[in-house]
Amino acid sequence: MTARASVCSIAAAFLLALAPADLAAEPRSETVLVVGDSLAVGLEPYLGPLVAPRGVVWDASHGRTTPEGLVRLRAELRTLTPRAVLLSLGTNDGPRPERFRDRIHRALLAIPAGICVVWADIRRPARKGPYRPLNAVLERAARHDRRLVVVHWSRAVARHRVRLIDGIHPDKSGFDYRSRLFADALRRSCSASS
Repeated sequence: MTARASVCSIAAAFLLALAPADLAAEPRSETVLVVGDSLAVGLEPYLGPLVAPRGVVWDASHGRTTPEGLVRLRAELRTLTPRAVLLSLGTNDGPRPERFRDRIHRALLAIPAGICVVWADIRRPARKGPYRPLNAVLERAARHDRRLVVVHWSRAVARHRVRLIDGIHPDKSGFDYRSRLFADALRRSCSASS
């Protein structure tokens, strides 16, 4: 093999090794990733049409905690670079705000720069632990990271915009309303990145 052929061979191998990473890093122009719990599951019939023509990738499961959501978020981000990430996590977590603060921080670290993050705050019955300290931590995180936009679900419930049938989940019209809150946040606050 000549020196020139050897250099070309090495260059080709180098480019092939880089190609998959480069392709994975390219944003899919309009994709929105939804990661969450049962409150995200309930959005599925309503949110998709509201964020069209964006494609929506769903990774939601009943009873999911934020640590479980972080595992799924990281897994999705290994193969997908969305324009926005919508999170519905925290309702199934414990009441300690310092733990939730760490989980929010880890989620934001996992999401690449330039991707808008929309996260719904929490409303749950007292038997599951206080939620207001968790919401305060989420609000503080949004003040420190401009990518993070908070959907004020708790306020919507308090103002009787929606009715919760079990202290956590709304009826169908409530899920439609929650979907509109997410879609409005995407439209208003994520336009630069979407």
